[in-house]
Amino acid sequence: MGEIPVLEADGERLTQTAPILLQLAEQYGRFGGETAKEKFEVLRWLFWDNHKLTGYMATYRYYRTFTRSPVPQVLQHFRKRIDDFLGIIEQHLERNAFAIGEKPTVADFSMMAYLSYPSDETGYELAVSHPAVNGWLQRIATLPGWRSAYDLLPGKRLTHYA
Repeated sequence: MGEIPVLEADGERLTQTAPILLQLAEQYGRFGGETAKEKFEVLRWLFWDNHKLTGYMATYRYYRTFTRSPVPQVLQHFRKRIDDFLGIIEQHLERNAFAIGEKPTVADFSMMAYLSYPSDETGYELAVSHPAVNGWLQRIATLPGWRSAYDLLPGKRLTHYA
């Protein structure tokens, strides 16, 4: 499909974040939700993230940070949408430790991906603007085995223009 991430397992290449995360949760019996209601909520937040939060944040981050001359009106449009979506997740995380309650799931891992990049790339100081989101990101960062994207990605970083 010409995109990342790609998971190669048993000679097969799997793409798209949500199905990869769901397959891994199923394979390892962790982070997928335990009850039918929890599994529904995991799916709901994965779809919401892919359609709204990550779809806009990934594009905004790239366009804002890694292009020489982004069009201000385009940045403003994306920023407004992201602000709306961050407001939704902020309110939710004021009442919940993680996306579906008290335990992390693959929905959390999906949603946190682009939010965990440095503020000079995202344009957001989440500790100030969205403290519940920031607290959630810190809870995820304390999970065993967690690493930041730049600790995991090979090669050198792209040139910053922002």
